[in-house]
Amino acid sequence: MAPSDSATSRPPYDLATANHDYPPWHGLPRSTILICTHPRSGSTLLGEALYFAGGLGCPLEYFHAGFRPSLAARWAAPDIERYISAVHGNRTDPGGLLAVKLFWRDIQELAQEIDPERFAVLDGALPEALSPAVYRDLAALLATVFPTPTFVHLRRRDRLRQAISALFASETGKWREIPEMAPGIDGLTPHTRPDFDIERLDRLIGYADFCHGHWRNLFAAIGATPHDVVYEQLVAEYRHTIGSLFTKLGSDAEPPAIRMQRQADARSEAFVLRYLRECAARPVAVP
Repeated sequence: MAPSDSATSRPPYDLATANHDYPPWHGLPRSTILICTHPRSGSTLLGEALYFAGGLGCPLEYFHAGFRPSLAARWAAPDIERYISAVHGNRTDPGGLLAVKLFWRDIQELAQEIDPERFAVLDGALPEALSPAVYRDLAALLATVFPTPTFVHLRRRDRLRQAISALFASETGKWREIPEMAPGIDGLTPHTRPDFDIERLDRLIGYADFCHGHWRNLFAAIGATPHDVVYEQLVAEYRHTIGSLFTKLGSDAEPPAIRMQRQADARSEAFVLRYLRECAARPVAVP
């Protein structure tokens, strides 16, 4: 099993600790920012920009398997109803805004946990197999958890490098690199070397396409126009991209400094070249 943020072998991500809980909030948030994305798309970089700017919540993967167990334990929230209330109560900012990062897997698991019979249809369903009515039912359920949502669709154009990043992160447990944090946090040991696996990379690329297909269908079914953010632009033109998004979200804050360090290196680029070479050498399928 891939390492997760709930692992006890290393300190947790600092923004998930009690030091970054907001003062208690009672009731539903007034509004929600939902960063709808897929792993290895720059969601931590984007989420930290919103948080450190102030007034835009603290977007984390509250409903993802990597974050939820430790948060649920800390908030004494063993079931989904109490956990949702705990997220609202501890992570809604003083202005009434809740910000959340969501992967498609999180959406599916949350819906099936709340109403398993109704949303059993989501199991393994391809985007083209679901009707708009299913997506509208899903959106109606989500609105009870995430009131008055504003959608941000964060995606990465380079699906191969995204897949390689996911392979490295899952094999090493190094999901982010923040030099100012405690030594060893999310650290990669010198002996950790992910193995090249072209079939696994193919599956990761396909799964990213699968998930973004569902996101696009959800937005279309409910008539939502998300704020689009592209990873490559976020990295290359950080201040411009973040400033533009802040304006759309109604904030005049300045983009905060980046504290994360980019993780791509010569090893990951070697995997890119090897993948392309091996793909070019594959036999051509004859119809």
